[in-house]
Amino acid sequence: MTPVSQRPTSRNRLVKTRIIATVGPACESIDVLRQLVASGVDIFRLNFAHGQYEWLEERVRLIRQVASELGCPVGILGDLSGPKIRLGEISGGDVQCTEGAAFRFIRGTESNDPTDLTCTYEPLIDDVRIGDRILLADGTVAMVVFEKSPDAAWVRCTVTQAGKVRSRQGVNLPGVALSTPSVTTKDRQDLAWALQQKLDFIGLSFVRQADDILMLHQLIDAHSPAVRPLVVAKIEKTEAIADLDNILHAADAVMVARGDLGVEAEISRVPILQKQIIRRCNEFRIPVITATQMLDSMQNNDLPTRAEVTDVANAVIDGTDAVMLSGETAIGQNPVQCVRMMDRIAAEAEPLVQPHDLQELKAEESRRARPITEAVTRGAIAAADYLDADLIVVATVTGRTALALSRHRGRVPILAITDRDEVARRMCLYWGVTPILSKLVRQSADALLQFVVQWGAQHDMLRSGSKVVVVGHTNWLGETHDLVMVHVLP
Repeated sequence: MTPVSQRPTSRNRLVKTRIIATVGPACESIDVLRQLVASGVDIFRLNFAHGQYEWLEERVRLIRQVASELGCPVGILGDLSGPKIRLGEISGGDVQCTEGAAFRFIRGTESNDPTDLTCTYEPLIDDVRIGDRILLADGTVAMVVFEKSPDAAWVRCTVTQAGKVRSRQGVNLPGVALSTPSVTTKDRQDLAWALQQKLDFIGLSFVRQADDILMLHQLIDAHSPAVRPLVVAKIEKTEAIADLDNILHAADAVMVARGDLGVEAEISRVPILQKQIIRRCNEFRIPVITATQMLDSMQNNDLPTRAEVTDVANAVIDGTDAVMLSGETAIGQNPVQCVRMMDRIAAEAEPLVQPHDLQELKAEESRRARPITEAVTRGAIAAADYLDADLIVVATVTGRTALALSRHRGRVPILAITDRDEVARRMCLYWGVTPILSKLVRQSADALLQFVVQWGAQHDMLRSGSKVVVVGHTNWLGETHDLVMVHVLP
């Protein structure tokens, strides 16, 4: 388990903002996956809406092979599809919706009349009420319900925002209380597969309330997995905003999924909602991911737009733990270049990230380290800042101490050493933390320090005069004590 990590030298810095990349046809080969990890990918996302289990299983194998070759932990996020509503087949394949035109939603999945629309969510007709909005094609087409049949066989709508819709495009029902559960039958099958593969994170789409997250926890518990994944609540519905604090208590991490959120909520509100969600996650010590269209133009271009660069930088400055690439790496023309660009933008923005005052954090007791460890981590951050240290080193068995250090958003990078593979991969989501696998985590602080000095010299991270702050433990008078130790390299 001696680490031979090559990524810090290829990336040329210890990581702070984490990068998540979606796996797809553009990056399915081991060569591209290897380049992505070397360029800065910390976690790979598997989208269960696409790809068969055989293909997904091979990607898991290749990702873990690359992580082993490069000697650096890499996490894997399995993204459950959730109750995504799509149009059924439209007669002729598509239809132009002109403003003021009338359409009906009818039961079933097919129709012979292009003005009679169907969808994959049969209770739509039962759930919507007169005056509710129905958005189609990622919100580019909008309709309002103005009539329901007495026998609930159909609802009639008028077009308020014109455009063309095609078969199988997405349907959004903002503000409508859906009767379907958040975890579908397909999600249950995908979850079982993900647990068999020992994935590190499970994302739940279209979360509406904390009970959705609790249900997923119960389903995971029912499998009694050998490795329990962290649950990521994807915030993309307005109902979730209303129950955000309860969701934060229930979830292990949060994703600001701006695609559907920008359809469900007024698009002009999305930047404000994003900032509010990130701030609340920081306060609750919940790792937060910002996702969707971050470098979207790079699917087809060599460089992003200025607006995209500003968007990524602002998310970093606001306090996001991770930024995620979707189509950019899954189907884009140059996924490696996208990751390198994301890493460059994050590196420029990170010096502007403000340290957190942990007195204001609202994390419940289960998210905190022991009180003594909390005090020690605060002292380590303060000492590292005051001494202008080069590195903070922490030995951690569960990752909780590393998370406590991460929440400070300190200036000095953190090297977290653990002997548990699953903990190392989990820490791939923690801002400012570089995980390393080593059995030395259970030995003395002196042994840990000696290892770190060798590692730092090997990776050109430490040199004569460098200061290292170690958060560890010592056995004194037969008892184990937390400590902070400062070492200056001769």
